Amino acid sequence: MADPSETTQISAPPVDVDAPELLAAVRSLSTQVGSLQAEVHALRSQTAPLPAADGEQAGWDEPSGTLREGGAWVRSLDAPSYRRISVPWLAIELGFLVAVAVLCAVAGFDAPVIAGIMVLAWVVVATAEWAAARSARRRSALAYGTFTPAAPAAPPVQPDPSWHEPPAERTALDVAGDAERTATRLPPPADE
Repeated sequence: MADPSETTQISAPPVDVDAPELLAAVRSLSTQVGSLQAEVHALRSQTAPLPAADGEQAGWDEPSGTLREGGAWVRSLDAPSYRRISVPWLAIELGFLVAVAVLCAVAGFDAPVIAGIMVLAWVVVATAEWAAARSARRRSALAYGTFTPAAPAAPPVQPDPSWHEPPAERTALDVAGDAERTATRLPPPADE
């Protein structure tokens, strides 16, 4: 059996270089390459700028000696992400609860007292988890620009502008009529 690392070479039959078909294909290819080279030279010599993609100024029509404005591409980059140190919080919290239970048992507390202390320890752990999650959400919102501060307080109620108008001329009869209508709860006259 032959060694697979050895390569087998197969020799191709000699090609007739004078074949008219091959010469025609080479000539055709040569004329195509020549015309493409002429097009490339023509494009290079043109002074018209290349079209911009998506309306963005690509910098093609700037002279070679000037630099593009560098701030736009920096603003298009994503903000750096915040990396927290990976801490096994679950193991720490479980260790805390076990330590509280062991200390309660060593102290000789009764079962209801131990249960109450364990509930209090669990509330401490749950509050710590809640605070950590809230802090992470706030940090994420600040990093990605989705943070919205609390809504501003409602604007103060503006006083009635009629208080600022000059008083209308009222006679003593008008005032007496208003008092009488108020006392008997009659609707105001139509002429007012």
